[in-house]
Amino acid sequence: MDDMEEIARELRAAHVEGKGAVELALLSREKLGSGFGVISFIASFRLAFNIPLPVLQRAQAWEGFGWGGVQISDEEFAAILSPWLAT
Repeated sequence: MDDMEEIARELRAAHVEGKGAVELALLSREKLGSGFGVISFIASFRLAFNIPLPVLQRAQAWEGFGWGGVQISDEEFAAILSPWLAT
């Protein structure tokens, strides 16, 4: 899980630099590479920002991930995560 902790650190650092939810999700996908999926997205954001699991389960429906099913917009994705990403 050391890799996931490193990614969590990078996500926190990017957030401090002003990156929003969508940019952080894209960074997570970039850093995880072929290991990126629902579980790794949830794990990286939970580790980085201590976001509750039910919130992340809803956020994983973001259209930017392209995982199918009912999808949410960039705006809804950002709104769902905003309480934990407030600066």
